Amino acid sequence: MPRRILALIAILSLPVTLLLVRRMQRKALVPQPRGFVLGLYAGVPDYDYGEELDRIAATGATCVSLQAIYRMDTGHSTEIRRHPTSSPTEESLRRTFHQAKVRGLRMMFFPTINLRDEADNADWWRGNIEPSNWDLWWRNYTDFNVRLAALAQEGGVEWYSLGTEMASTHPFPDQWRRLAAEVRTVFKGKLVYSVNFDSHDSFVFGDCLDVIGINTYDPIAKYDAYPSPDQIRDAWWWIVYKARTLQARFQRPVMITEVGYPSVAHAHVGPWDFRTEKPVDLALQDHLLKGAFGVLRHWSDGDAVFFYLYGENLNQKPVGGPLDRTYAVWGKPAEATLRTYFREPIWEGHLPPKAEDIHEAVVQSLVSHHRKLRDYEDAELPAWVLDWEARHPQDAAEARAILAKEPVPARKIPKGEAR
Repeated sequence: MPRRILALIAILSLPVTLLLVRRMQRKALVPQPRGFVLGLYAGVPDYDYGEELDRIAATGATCVSLQAIYRMDTGHSTEIRRHPTSSPTEESLRRTFHQAKVRGLRMMFFPTINLRDEADNADWWRGNIEPSNWDLWWRNYTDFNVRLAALAQEGGVEWYSLGTEMASTHPFPDQWRRLAAEVRTVFKGKLVYSVNFDSHDSFVFGDCLDVIGINTYDPIAKYDAYPSPDQIRDAWWWIVYKARTLQARFQRPVMITEVGYPSVAHAHVGPWDFRTEKPVDLALQDHLLKGAFGVLRHWSDGDAVFFYLYGENLNQKPVGGPLDRTYAVWGKPAEATLRTYFREPIWEGHLPPKAEDIHEAVVQSLVSHHRKLRDYEDAELPAWVLDWEARHPQDAAEARAILAKEPVPARKIPKGEAR
């Protein structure tokens, strides 16, 4: 009789047990962070970004990258200054951090260096600075970051960006490591650096970071007037391969710190070009983002994804709209596409990357570099490729075997010839 009673109790308790298990599973699943880059450069240093943060939270976004602009006077300057109108005050930063936090948005603080006349001068930008005194510049840049990182720590920021798209600083990995160590004395969250789409090979200091960021402005079908869905899909899987290769090289997670397209014709050719005078093309922006998100919905190993950009001229309302040519999606077909992507059931850390996926990405990266070496007179293998192949000869052999199946061009393309 007692056994029957116990069996009955077990049967009756089963639905309750299953319900508790399901609740625990739901509680354990946290959405992969996906959100907006919000530029804190409304033209008023004390601007209140509460309205913009409300709008971001209403899309289903779970995070926000707060980008603040600071400046160097020229590419040779050694000082980093507040912009007189576009840099937020410290009080504005504190308020914005609090506003994002109470709205449940996970935060990245993303200080960014611009040059004084960058909007009108395409020759110089943060990617090719050459300070007249590098040692002095590094001291100033370290002091600049330590001060801002302390504010970020005070405000409950999760990720702090040490820099973005600064390729001319890549030959100074030890300075980057010292900078990271100094910032860690005041900031206890995750440190990030964002690599530009064309600078992965010269990036060598991922070991001092917690997360590696990538800005994904890779050209797509740049010789075609309009990219096909297959071309967009293939280009974005190549971006995922690049991300997974960085993950393999440094054993660090990777996030997309910027993904976006302006709503103009030929946006696929130069997605980074904010100066373009091309006509409005809302359909192309939506087409490109649909293709990108169609791939990224499978990239659950990504640490986070930030859409660039909420809007450029925040003091001119409304932001976006059918005549707008910027990256903003408001009032355009791409807004619905972005909202749909934010709702995708992609979970943070739920499906770790498979070893075979990482391996495939690395091998394809090696194939790409050897293909360039085969096809172009001025091509060289990056140092990381030589090092990787020395330590992983099987990967090198696999890459060469893949390349051997391809037809060999009749001649190498000379340096300077159109490619």
